[in-house]
Amino acid sequence: MSDCSELPFFPKHETNNLQNHSEIRITFFESKFSQSHYNYQNVPISSNACTLIAVLMASYCRHERIIINKPDSALNVRLIYLLAYSILDGNKIHENLKNKGILDNFNLTVPEAMKFAGYRAEGLTEWKSMIYMESLFHSLYANIKSNLLEWNKSNKNKHNSDLFIILIADNRSVLFILQNETVSLVDSHQHSDNKGAIIAVALREKFNILCLWYGHIINKCYKCDPGLYELSFLYFQSRDCNQQH
Repeated sequence: MSDCSELPFFPKHETNNLQNHSEIRITFFESKFSQSHYNYQNVPISSNACTLIAVLMASYCRHERIIINKPDSALNVRLIYLLAYSILDGNKIHENLKNKGILDNFNLTVPEAMKFAGYRAEGLTEWKSMIYMESLFHSLYANIKSNLLEWNKSNKNKHNSDLFIILIADNRSVLFILQNETVSLVDSHQHSDNKGAIIAVALREKFNILCLWYGHIINKCYKCDPGLYELSFLYFQSRDCNQQH
């Protein structure tokens, strides 16, 4: 993570349960806590680092062995710090890549983000990546579910209980974190004039509702229902597995 001992500021945030769904907790942060605003200079920037931020967030959660609280408990404050560091480090890496002129496209693919994250993403492995030409709102959960069924039949999750999914749609990347009892959505983008990043946590059995809610949010904030999106499924190889190979 960033070697800076202090963050620019600790963000204000508001947490509520999704209407009629106490099993889903939504935390919206202030608008300045988003990838295009959160920096030490306190000035808006043009940020295309969201795929890097998603990769870094997955890595930092894994390396710190973060346990994400259920929706009926308070949000783990450490999760907020890790998102802050992910935004700062992701933007810094992306800016360095731009300055060196080595980016073919400012919007990185997941393999590129893993590569450029370097040692920070050590052990992170892409299990599978799929592209879907369907309405995100109507198909996201079904497509995630079919892959999860395949994942659960594999032996990888015997050594790695956490699974990470990066969704790329409309040139925006967000991260799903799947733990034993929870699924969390981490979105580093600004969502309105007064709403920045989002961390949403749901019980695993409410994953479908969380996907529908996210589809509603991007339609409301960005006036779109993407008809093309990518899902990348990531996990961390254990040291034991690496030694066996």
